[in-house]
Amino acid sequence: MIGLQAVDLLGVFVEPAVICLVAALVATVGLRRILNRIGINRFVHNRALFDLAILIAMTSLFILALRRSGR
Repeated sequence: MIGLQAVDLLGVFVEPAVICLVAALVATVGLRRILNRIGINRFVHNRALFDLAILIAMTSLFILALRRSGR
């Protein structure tokens, strides 16, 4: 894993939290499609708030996974 230090990406230093956010955004889009097919959305009152909560949860899980990787 990349650890919690800034990563040099083509000459631009990017914080790992930004990389985790992008990865979480991709994972959230996939999870949202799966939940649409299952039909969970009929139980959700505010869809945008639910999507934001999933994005925040996925981002925090990715950051915690980076922390546990030990770098």
